[in-house]
This record gives sequence, C-alpha cells and structure tokens, in this order.
Amino acid sequence: MISQQNFGHMANGQEVIQFSLVNAQGMRVEILNLGGIIRRWLVPNSSGAPVDIVLGFDTLADYLVDQSYLGTVVGRYANRIKHGKFSLQGQQYQVDVNQGGNCLHGGSDGFHHRVWTATILNQGDEPSLSFELISEDGDQGFPGQLRAKVIYTLSANNTLKIEYFASSDQTTVYNPTQHSYFNLAGHQSGNINSHNVQILASHFTPTDANAIPNGELAQVADTPFDLRKLTPVTKGLGATDHQQIKYGNGFDHNWCLDDYQAGLKQPFYAAMAQDTQSGRKLIVNTTMPGIQLYTANYLGAEPIGKDGVAYQGNGALCFETQFYPDSPNQPSFPSATLEKDQQFYSVTEYQVIVPS
Repeated sequence: MISQQNFGHMANGQEVIQFSLVNAQGMRVEILNLGGIIRRWLVPNSSGAPVDIVLGFDTLADYLVDQSYLGTVVGRYANRIKHGKFSLQGQQYQVDVNQGGNCLHGGSDGFHHRVWTATILNQGDEPSLSFELISEDGDQGFPGQLRAKVIYTLSANNTLKIEYFASSDQTTVYNPTQHSYFNLAGHQSGNINSHNVQILASHFTPTDANAIPNGELAQVADTPFDLRKLTPVTKGLGATDHQQIKYGNGFDHNWCLDDYQAGLKQPFYAAMAQDTQSGRKLIVNTTMPGIQLYTANYLGAEPIGKDGVAYQGNGALCFETQFYPDSPNQPSFPSATLEKDQQFYSVTEYQVIVPS
C-alpha cells in the first residue's frame, strides 16, 4: 500500500510530499517527490523491530542545503563531466560547473532539487509510484527538452525496483542514478567497518586527483579494487598507500561491470554488501555498464541527520549504477548519448535480505 503526507513547501509554494510504500512483508520505503529522495528504508531486525538502513534528514530545509545528495535521483548526468564541457554532433556544450572545476551530478540545480510530478500506479502488496519531470532545453547547459520518468516498485521479495525512462527532442547526454547512502547496521550506527562488499568487475576507471577518469580501463587484480569476492570494506579503506585510494580518500570510483551488454532490459547481478553484525545483505542488479562505489569519505556532521544523528565519514556505502564518469569525453567508454526521439530505459534493483 501507499500512504502520503506533507513534508513541507518550497519557496515558490510547491508542496513536497512524502510517500510511504509498504509491501506484503511489512518493509517500508519512504520517498519524497523532491528529487525522488529515498528518505527512510525500514527493515525488520531479528525481533521484528524496524531498522532504518539509509541516511537522510528530518526536515525539508536540511535536504535543500545538503551537498552530499543523500537519497536523491541525480541527473541529467550522474558523476562528473570534465570542466563541464563536451561535444555532440560537432557542437560544443558548456554545462554547469559545481565541484572542483567540473560538473557533478547534473549541476548545482540538478534533478535532486526539483519537485517531480507523482502518480500512484499500484496500491496493492507490491506498491508502485511514478515520478515525472520536464527538463527544458538548456537546463544547466544541457541540450534538448528532456522528459524524464522514474518508477519505484517495492516487490513482495523486498526488492526496490527503480526504472528510468527518458526521451529528448534533441540529441543529448543522459545518465541518471540513485544516490542512497546505505548502512545495513542502521543509519545511526556510525562507520561501515562491519560491512563486506562484492562487485563483479574485472576493471575499473582510474582517475586524476579531481575524480576524472584518465581513459584507462585498469585491471582490478592485485589492487584494492579487486572486489570480485566478498571483501571487508576496511581492506580497501586501509590501503592508504595506493594512489587511487589517496585521491578518493577511500573508494569513490567506477567499476566496469563484467556482465554488461548494450540494450539489456533485464538486470544482471552486479554487486552486494553484507553487514557482518546484523547479517543483512543488499543485492544490486542493474542494466547499466558501471557502478560507482562511494564510501561516504567526505560526509560530515552538518546538516544533522535523522533522529539527531551526526553522520561521519565512512558511515555509509553508495552503489550508483551509471555510465562511466566523463563518458561524453571518452569515446572508448560506453556511450551516454541519447539520440533525438530515442527512448531511454534502464533498471536497477536493490534487494534487502534479512536473516531469519
């Protein structure tokens, strides 16, 4: 079922609504029409009491000043575009530059700050909710009027399915993702030292000091980036002598998923996180070519998180399914170009497994 309540109003009077999706197992996911934000994700512990496994805020004001994209849908282009510049069909484009001289997550006024139009699609045991947005030609510098839609469906097997749709009246670039911060021990639990991680990828994209890929597809073998087997996250975070770990102050890199094929409609198994204390697991399936693992390396205590919690660095994991960073400037990477009138579709699933 789906219930809804007011979460506040924007400065222009737009109402921000919180939708609560509850499945047949009693799992609850609370989502805002502001930025498609996943604000709370409640799963039962061994005694049946709910545990919130995503970081977030209690007030609209905090979300509007947040610089970490907690729980948001980001776009038009997730991750970074070098200097905010790229070329399409012989024309140069300059998009908004909002971090370290580059464009991050679509610019300073990206999809994360927009109030989307919400439609309830299914009120039953597998509740489903649609968010739609029109991004006008020139929005943050990107070409074309883009019609974007995101559908959240909470299935009976505790999977949150996220489907992304879009079309544009001009050729453009498009790379949406979901930016939830997961701590499977509970959002208030501090660091993620109890977590193990697996990513089925033989290569990753090394970066410069500003997190821009250098164009190389580097093998993960014999590096801290080899997560093909379930690996304690502390092993990578502790590899402070590795240049890439130094650059990111931890993991903040894109892995090139081995099972990706262009044109997929059904997601494949890409990654997993496991909290060794609670036994909870998070399974990530996707149709996208890459996944950015971010270990919340620069997360700070301001704004104060839900329930008065001061969040800390390395206090969560993000699994951002995506095209590779800076793909518009890297012809050897899978293309994020969305042709005029072409239909964009991708799907990512996050399944939570709760020990019995």
